[in-house]
Amino acid sequence: MIIEYAKKEDYISIHNISKELNIEYAKNKERGVLLRIIPKEFIKDNIENFIVARIDNRVVGFLWFSIKYPKDMLKYTELRENIHNCVYSEQIGVKEEFQGQHIGKELYRFLKNNYKEKGILVFVNIAPEKNIASLSFHESLGFKVVGDFYRKDFCGFKDYKANLLKLKQL
Repeated sequence: MIIEYAKKEDYISIHNISKELNIEYAKNKERGVLLRIIPKEFIKDNIENFIVARIDNRVVGFLWFSIKYPKDMLKYTELRENIHNCVYSEQIGVKEEFQGQHIGKELYRFLKNNYKEKGILVFVNIAPEKNIASLSFHESLGFKVVGDFYRKDFCGFKDYKANLLKLKQL
């Protein structure tokens, strides 16, 4: 397995994985779901914010990150702990047939190794869909709840709730 920054030509694979794992298309929701399908053009325009996992030259997973927490979401987040000096993981996804092989952990390890002095933040939705698999996965890596996010309407979901999780060390 190779973990590396995504290349321009990876945009279709990243898009397809985000669609495969999207809540509308996921075959096995108990294994975790993604709320958004990432548009191809967005991926192409922001490819430097994507890390991919490759097996046999095939993209089997990705992590989309940004250097800053989205400020527009801060006003809807009740913080329990300081979140300064963190990288924000927008979305992580691994193709279903490759889940359970520590690919997600390796994607986070790559991010952490490239931002050693920073923590990592991620949202895990808890309502209306209970994303138990994602919450368990993140907690198994050492992520801790540091905040709660709530919006009456978010990404097309009514009464959307998410935990904000933070990882200090991996």
